[in-house]
Amino acid sequence: MSDQHARIGSRTVRLEDNRFLRGEGRYTDDLAEPGALHGLFIRSEVAHGRIRSVDLDAARAVPGVVAILSGQDAADDDLGTLTTTVPITNRDGSTMVEAPRPILPLTHVHHVGQPLALIVAESMVAAQDAADLASFDIDDLGAVTEAGTESPALHDTAHDNMIFDWGTGDATATEAAVEAAPHQVQVRLRSQRICGAPLEGRVVSAAYDAAGDRIVLTSASQGVHLLHYQITRNAMHWPKERLRVVTHDVGGGFGPKFFAYPEQAAVVWAAWKLKRTVRWTSSRTESFVSETHARPQVTDATLAFDADGRFRALAVDAVADMGAFLSTFGPGNPTDSMAKVASGLYALPHIAIRSRGYYTNTVPVDAYRGAGKPPMVIALERLVDKAAHALGLTPDEIRRRNLVQPQDMPWRTPLGFTYDGGDYPAILAHALDRLDWQGFAGRKQATEARGLLRGLGLACNLHPVGGVAAETSEVIVDAATGRIEAWTGTQSSGQGHQTVFAQVLADRLGVAVDLIDVRQGDTDRLKRGGGTGGSSSTAISGATLSRTADEVIRIGRQRAADRLETAEEDIEFSAGAFHVTGTDRQVSLFDLAVDEPLSAQQDFADSVASFPHGIVIAEVEIDPATGHVHLDRLGSVDDAGRVINPALLAGQAQGALAQGMGAIMLENAVYDPDSGQLLSGSFMDYCMPRADDLPAIDTHYLETHSATNLLGVRGIGELGANGAPAAINNAVHDVLRQRGITDDLDAPFLAESVWRMLNSG
Repeated sequence: MSDQHARIGSRTVRLEDNRFLRGEGRYTDDLAEPGALHGLFIRSEVAHGRIRSVDLDAARAVPGVVAILSGQDAADDDLGTLTTTVPITNRDGSTMVEAPRPILPLTHVHHVGQPLALIVAESMVAAQDAADLASFDIDDLGAVTEAGTESPALHDTAHDNMIFDWGTGDATATEAAVEAAPHQVQVRLRSQRICGAPLEGRVVSAAYDAAGDRIVLTSASQGVHLLHYQITRNAMHWPKERLRVVTHDVGGGFGPKFFAYPEQAAVVWAAWKLKRTVRWTSSRTESFVSETHARPQVTDATLAFDADGRFRALAVDAVADMGAFLSTFGPGNPTDSMAKVASGLYALPHIAIRSRGYYTNTVPVDAYRGAGKPPMVIALERLVDKAAHALGLTPDEIRRRNLVQPQDMPWRTPLGFTYDGGDYPAILAHALDRLDWQGFAGRKQATEARGLLRGLGLACNLHPVGGVAAETSEVIVDAATGRIEAWTGTQSSGQGHQTVFAQVLADRLGVAVDLIDVRQGDTDRLKRGGGTGGSSSTAISGATLSRTADEVIRIGRQRAADRLETAEEDIEFSAGAFHVTGTDRQVSLFDLAVDEPLSAQQDFADSVASFPHGIVIAEVEIDPATGHVHLDRLGSVDDAGRVINPALLAGQAQGALAQGMGAIMLENAVYDPDSGQLLSGSFMDYCMPRADDLPAIDTHYLETHSATNLLGVRGIGELGANGAPAAINNAVHDVLRQRGITDDLDAPFLAESVWRMLNSG
C-alpha cells in the first residue's frame, strides 16, 4: 500500500478485516486453555426475597465438581462490593443512596437472574448436574418493577426506594419564563427498557499465574483498566499487582461490556482460591437477565415559546428506573448525560431539569449507545413539532428560527455546557436538500394511492463526546521488525480502531499505513487507559497517538542530528525521514532505530468535550387497517469534525441509525409487574431489527473542525442512536396528527398500539 493511502481523510480499507474474514479473529471464547475448569452460575428465580437457607451438599458431591462458592463463602473471604463511579448529589445537597451490590448475596436477592452461587467443575455437564441439585430457599418479599413505587422497600438504606433527587439549571427563572410565555406545549414520554444484545455475550477466563502469584483475567470488555480497578479495589480488596486484565477481539460492546459485573469478580475469586484456570461464557438467556439494560424513564417536559415561535424556556421532570443496583456509570445517564443535550441545537435561554432515580427489582441500568441522551432528544424534538403545529409553522421553519447561529459559537447553554462549533443553519439546509424534504408531498400522494398513511419526521440532534480521558499512548519504531507498534488505552469492539489509529500515525509519520500495528487491551503494557465509551476513542486515543508521534519525531530529530553531524534546528522531518535542510543527506525513522527502538509515551492532554451534531429525517408508512409501521426512508447529515476515514464514518452513522430504529420501533424488555419475571428473555420475545425492517440508509456529512482536541475530531458513534428515535417518533406522530390525534404514543410502535391509537376516536 502506497503512502498516499495512509493519509487522514482517505477511504482506507479496514486493516483488521483481512484476519476477520479469514476466521482468524481471537475472541475470549476461542481460548482453549488445557485443564481449564468450567464455571456455571446458579441464578435467582425470585425477583425480591430473603434467603432463608442454602443446601449445596448434594451439588458438591457430584463427580467432577471442584467447588461451589456462595454468598457465605464471599462473606468468609471478606469480598467487597461493586460500586458506581458516578456519585450524585441531590438538589438539597445530600448524597444519593447507594445500596451495596454483592458479588454473591448472603441474605437477600434483588432481581431475577442475580447470581447466587458459582459452580466450578471439570466439565460443563458436571456443573449442570450440580446446579439441578443445589437448593436455595428464598422467601418472596414482593417485586417492584415500576420506578417511583415506594413499597416494599428493596434496600435498608433506601426506605422509599429513591436513590437520588437531582436537579440542574435555574428552576425559579425557568418557571417564571414558562408562566410568562404566551404559548406552552407539553409531552409525557415513556421510554421503554431495552437491552444491548451484542453479537458476543460476556466471556471470562481467569488463569492463575504461578510465576507471578497473580490472576490473569481475559474478558471481553470495552477497556481493561476500569475492569482492573473495579475488581482489585472494590470487589477483591487486592493490590493492583495481583491482577492482570487482557482483552482480545470483542464482538460488539455498545456500553454493556464497559462495566464490571459480579460474574467477572466471582470467576477471578474462584481462580485465586483454586489456583486453577476458570472460564465462563454467558448464554444468551443469561445475558438478558444479567447484562445491563437501558433507558427505562418517564420524561415530562414543557416548552414555552413566543407567538413568532421563538423558544423561551424548557422545564423537564424525569423519573428513572435504575434497576436493583447502581451500575458503573448508571446514575450519570438520567442526570448529567440528559442535561448535556437538553438544549438541542437551539438558543434556549432558560432550562431546568429535575430527575429522580429509583431502585426496582430489575436488571441494573447503565449506558447503552446514546447513554441517557435519547429520551431527552426525543422529548425535545416532539415538543418542537408540537410548537410548530400550534403556530401553523412547518417543522423545519420553527427549527430554523431557533438554531444557534455560527457567529455565536462557542455557545454556552443555560446548563453550563459549551458547544465547540459548527454551522447549524447550514447543516439543516444541507439535510433538507440532500434528503429530499421537498419531495415528501409527492411520496405522500403515492402512498395514499395505495391506501396507506405517510408521515414525515425531522430531528435536530447532538451527542456530547464523553468517555474517560485517563489515556496513555505509546509508539515504538522497531528496525528489527520493520514495523511501528502503537499501544492505546481504548478498546475496539468493531469500530475499526486499528485502521483509524494507523491512519493518524501514518499521516503524521509519513509511512505506509500497513506498517503500523495497533495494540490494545493489556494492563501490563500501559499504565492507564480510559477504555472506549462516549464516542471518544478518536478524540482521546487518536489525538494522544498523534501527540506521541510528535514526541517520536522530537527524539528522532535529536538522534538524526548526531548521526548526520549537524544541529537539531537544521533537521527537517517528512515522508518518514529526517533531512538536513538544503541537502540530500537524510536518515529514516527505521535507520535511527537500528541500535535501539525509537519509542515515546504521551498522556492525553486535550479536552474530551465536543458536540458532534446533525439532522435526521425519517418517513414512515402506516397501514390503517393493521397499524403496521414501515420505515420507508431514513437518513442523516452529520458534522463529526475532521473526518479521518469517510467509509468508517458512514458505517458508524448507519449503524447508529439502525440501532436507534430498533430502540424506538421494536425493542422492549418487559417485566411482569407482579412477579418481577422478565417476559422478553430471548430473541423469540425481544424483537431486534433485521435487514428487512430497514430501508437503505442515506448518510452525508459536513466537516468543521473542533478546537478542543489536536485532531479536530468529534465522535460519531452515538449520534444517530439519539436522532433516529426522535425523527421516527415525529414521523409516526405526524401520521396521527393527520388523523386529528394529538396524544403522545409510547414506544415501541407495535402494530397493535398504533392501530388502537388510530381507532381511538
